[in-house]
Amino acid sequence: MNHLDTSNHKSDNGSPASAFTLGDFCIDEYKPIKVIVIGAGISGLLAGIRFPQKIPNVELTTYEKSAGVGGTWYNNNYPGLACDNAAHSYQYSFEEKSDWTSFYASGPEIRQNLETLVDKYRLMRYIKLQHEVVHARYDVATGHWHLRIRRPNLDTGEPEEIEDSAQVLIMAIGMLSRWKWPDIEGLHDFKGELRHSAAFEPHPKTWQEVAEPWANKNVGVIGVGSSAIQIVSALQPKVGHLTNYSRGKTWLAPPFVRQIMVKMLERDGARGGLDDLHFSSEEKERLKNDPEFAREFRCAIEAEHNQKLAKKPWIAENLIPDFPVSCRRLTPGPGYLEALCSDNVDLVSAPIKRITEKGVETVDGKHQEMDVIICATGYDTSYQLPFQIIGKDGTDINAKWKPHPTSYLSVAVDGFPNMFMSLGPNSVISTGTLVPLIEYQIGYAVQATAKLQRERLKSIEVKAEAVRDFDEYLEAYFPKTVFADNCRSWYKVGKEEGRVVGLWPGSTLHGLRALMHPRWEDFNYERADPVKNGMYWLGDGQTYNEKTLTGDRAWYLRPPFLDVPPAVTFISFRTSSGLIQEAPGKNRTAIRTSRDALCKQGVIFACRPHFIGWKLRMSRACTFKREFCIDECEPIKVIVIGAGFSGLLAGIRFPQKIPNVQLTIYEKNARVGGTWYSNNYPGVACDNASHSYQFSFEEKSDWTSFYACGSEIHQHLEEIAEKYKLMRYIKLQHEVIHAQYDAPTGRWHVRIRRPNAKTGMLEDVEDSAQVLIGAFGVLSRWKWPDIEGLHDFKGELLHSAGFKPYPKTWQEIAEPWTDKKVGVIGAGSSAIQIVAALQPKVGHISIGRDSAADGPEDMLFTQEEIERLKNDPKLARDFRSTVESDFNSVHACTIRGTPQSLQFTEILQESMKRKLMKKPWIAEHLIPSYSAICRRLTPGPGYLEALCADNADFVHSPIKKITDRGIETVSGDFQELDVIICATGYDTSYQLPFPIIGKDGVDINEKWSPHPTSYLSIAVDGFPNMFMSLGPNSAVATGTLIPLIEYQIGYAVQATAKLQRERLKSIEVKAEAVQDFDDYIEVMHHNTPLCLPRNAAPGTKSGKTTAEWLAYGPARMVTLNALLPSNLLLGSMLHGMKALIYPRWEDYNYERADPIQNRLYWLGDGQTYNEKTLSGDRAWYLHPPYLDVPPVPEA
Repeated sequence: MNHLDTSNHKSDNGSPASAFTLGDFCIDEYKPIKVIVIGAGISGLLAGIRFPQKIPNVELTTYEKSAGVGGTWYNNNYPGLACDNAAHSYQYSFEEKSDWTSFYASGPEIRQNLETLVDKYRLMRYIKLQHEVVHARYDVATGHWHLRIRRPNLDTGEPEEIEDSAQVLIMAIGMLSRWKWPDIEGLHDFKGELRHSAAFEPHPKTWQEVAEPWANKNVGVIGVGSSAIQIVSALQPKVGHLTNYSRGKTWLAPPFVRQIMVKMLERDGARGGLDDLHFSSEEKERLKNDPEFAREFRCAIEAEHNQKLAKKPWIAENLIPDFPVSCRRLTPGPGYLEALCSDNVDLVSAPIKRITEKGVETVDGKHQEMDVIICATGYDTSYQLPFQIIGKDGTDINAKWKPHPTSYLSVAVDGFPNMFMSLGPNSVISTGTLVPLIEYQIGYAVQATAKLQRERLKSIEVKAEAVRDFDEYLEAYFPKTVFADNCRSWYKVGKEEGRVVGLWPGSTLHGLRALMHPRWEDFNYERADPVKNGMYWLGDGQTYNEKTLTGDRAWYLRPPFLDVPPAVTFISFRTSSGLIQEAPGKNRTAIRTSRDALCKQGVIFACRPHFIGWKLRMSRACTFKREFCIDECEPIKVIVIGAGFSGLLAGIRFPQKIPNVQLTIYEKNARVGGTWYSNNYPGVACDNASHSYQFSFEEKSDWTSFYACGSEIHQHLEEIAEKYKLMRYIKLQHEVIHAQYDAPTGRWHVRIRRPNAKTGMLEDVEDSAQVLIGAFGVLSRWKWPDIEGLHDFKGELLHSAGFKPYPKTWQEIAEPWTDKKVGVIGAGSSAIQIVAALQPKVGHISIGRDSAADGPEDMLFTQEEIERLKNDPKLARDFRSTVESDFNSVHACTIRGTPQSLQFTEILQESMKRKLMKKPWIAEHLIPSYSAICRRLTPGPGYLEALCADNADFVHSPIKKITDRGIETVSGDFQELDVIICATGYDTSYQLPFPIIGKDGVDINEKWSPHPTSYLSIAVDGFPNMFMSLGPNSAVATGTLIPLIEYQIGYAVQATAKLQRERLKSIEVKAEAVQDFDDYIEVMHHNTPLCLPRNAAPGTKSGKTTAEWLAYGPARMVTLNALLPSNLLLGSMLHGMKALIYPRWEDYNYERADPIQNRLYWLGDGQTYNEKTLSGDRAWYLHPPYLDVPPVPEA
């Protein structure tokens, strides 16, 4: 059993933290944060786009040592400079430049494109040119990076040094920033023109102008790498004679994917076919004016780039080396071999002995006189940086990176908090385009910075053991690849043998997958505030827009938060080529098609894993090893208990988000719908606006009433089950009666009671799964009130939750009561609705004592309004958004003593008095003295009017006992009744109706005595792989509940995805995280009206409540009930959603499924499944939901 130690929080400077107090800030009231980026190349410019897009209240500064932006594309100006990636792919995923002049764009064209992006996104407001960072040091006490920058003085032009500081440092300097002269004897004795390929100044002359005097000169080019190949091709027709000193052998490849140009651009032989890499005017116009075609062209290029290198033949015989293809990076080299075959070009393979004053002497004794020598000998790729970066404890990163650099996923280094890198060690890829990986590296840095700001942290630092694990992964990966063979490459710092420090250990797509979901448990943290509690960042229970009544308060209804499930939600393999496709509203049909075609259609698939031969070995690995792709997900089974809102949503989201998932939903009732199937009492309706009482991605607009009746809601849920074909997962009349976690296997074993299919007799069956989702809510066990003599009553005794949904409607049940005397005990949500519904249908109705709230008078939509909302989607969306925004604007009323709370209470009091003018004495007993939000409000349309009816009596005296004929009150009054309805709610104690046994044999009911505890209402320590929807403290006092359910299920899906993705056996919340949330609740509820004394019935002490209404007094808000101020997520709905969006994985402990100690074992064999099988989408990062298009700032 391999437990991961993720205890990683400590207080500021290790000093004792103070006791927990509530933060006086909103959960999204973000402190200012400053970020410094070093470098304005592709990485630095992307940082300039993403940080302001993703991080609120950010101050960003980008320091660039050169006089222009573009990084290596600004500094390099050598002859023939071009990219070795296809031009249409060498741009950000969200950009769609389509008028490139060549398949491999020239350096000036790339630089011009980057300058265009700077203008488009107004990046010069962040960039400081000619500002060279010369020193950086981390200050542990403040959690800031302090930088020293050299720049020209504005007045004198002389160099001067200034200082700056920031919380976060982004290294975007790349590795092609320090060029070096070759170590050749006599190099600087040469009397002719000596140049380095990296030293062709970008201004004021072009390389063509520089080379103009060489028309009749002898030019020598030393090198056979990328720059040398491009220089030879470009200079050959422009010089008198050219000699290429190869200094070794290299593989040459034809320009990648020429066939794509021929096929998609519909070229023929007359157009040049495979050999013409330039776009004609017509082709450029088509690419520019047809965005869909341009996207398809780009996707085809990128998919082809990600195929195996075995697809790249055409190796020049005279340069074919002994080492394998791709031991060093392939260069397309268009025109290079043709140049070598020209009359004015010689290829010299003999090693250079020395440089003389007049030329080059080789070891074979030959001497060639030269007028110009160009050293195309590359850069210093040792990762020894050109300036000091001093981390914790005074460690210089250059010293740390000897004899070779180490990092965590190429983006972070232990001992250097709040510092992230793009194109750090082991981040370049050998095949494919580099830009997507840069995007995900910057994206990772943005996520880490957002966490730093969101959780009010001082520092985030990768653990040394995580760096060690990545180092071990590198050591295990590269010996199995061609990169370990003897070839001189900058991948190995220019050596034939040695450690690979330049390459990512896998493909581009593998790198993207590895960076997509940060493992926050691999980091240590320090809090900025000297507070012990890890939940301090939750703040005061509000979001900023609610507190200020500004901005969007229904943001979850819009992208990027709105997540609409696909039309096709699940595809599973029957055989290697046969598929079953299931689409809503369609019959199951067998589809014989390729996986690639399905992926291009955008369907979601679940594949069986395929494991192949060789084993990935690690120094600390056990004997059990398998090869697998990073996204080759093993099967995972999930059991959901309950088919109400939460369970149905789980049925939609798990197959949508989790590949290779087996899902079973057990529902004890005969139909889906949960409480909306089980409840059939008179007038049953929702206390949320109907248009908002649906999933965010649903747009039902033809509701018949503002507060929909129960039957209409139930019908809607059945339509959802049909639309998404959820019955394939749901087993009705299957009641879970026992669940137990098995620690050795990491599985939940569940016992289910069901009717035998043949005999109808009840029988028990068993099932098991890795993940258990509790979606049964708390409105599942109703209870009789504790009233003396209740069951001595000889008339008809009913409970509001006991009106069976079938075969009769409540109207049919109540039909015989036309002349009967009916008593309703209670004045909560169900009682209010029952009284309003029954009053006109019975002879006489008596209502027991308690409090109620007012509601709007006319709740029904006219047929004209229904049709208008149904036929105008925009109007329906706007209406829903307005309703939800309004609901999300009253949370201030729950804060004790606020003007809004006092004013709201006063408004309700006056409204209720006005409606009770016919029987004003009722107001004295009905209108409460406590705050209006002390218990959940019930709209109650028609209730007060019913109380004032002639056939209604309001009994304010508490019930003493029930006799065989009626009710006797403590005041001595007696009401003779024919029917008694107890609208007295549910058992909301969270004592579950069946045992759930966690680790060490602990029953959750025992753990939850005297009150339940949880982590963010969704997880419980000691109960691994179990997540809840509507767990303890998850209801909301204001707003609608459905969005919170969506985020709770979404959290459970994220945790399950992590379990599967990282090949874990278990994920279990830490006990200290549960304690922190419990402490937060204890402090938070004292800030609300929920802890104030409420009207107490006679015989009870002030500040306590009767057993009829609250399970635990005001000290614990734990029960969920539409009637009660309880189980509240002590904050707003939007606050709860914000708390759940970004899981804090460091709050969990983990066990691995494979007996491997290395935490990065899940990275697999360096491939993704589609690359390995050459199937499916291999450019998925160009499509939603991965494509993230930033907004363009207004001029």
